[in-house]
Amino acid sequence: MKHLEMPETQRTEFSERSLLAINSKGQEVLHGLNFDESQFFVDCARAMPSGAAELDRYTDLSRRHEAARFKLASVDDESTGEEDGPPRLAGKF
Repeated sequence: MKHLEMPETQRTEFSERSLLAINSKGQEVLHGLNFDESQFFVDCARAMPSGAAELDRYTDLSRRHEAARFKLASVDDESTGEEDGPPRLAGKF
């Protein structure tokens, strides 16, 4: 497996927040991003980009990553049957 290069403290934080995944190539990635995009994102999370083009790329990747995480969370809620509001009771009363 190919891991993203990052300090152990950052890996722990990302793992605790469920930001990391393994893609079909056995590479560690951030949800919604490929390996190269994930490595760029991780690098920028440690030191914000200085150039406008890099900042734009980081912002775009951040949006894509968050959208993928939101989609996963939505699918998980549907698969577990969790709904907003109080539980409903079955049967007649």
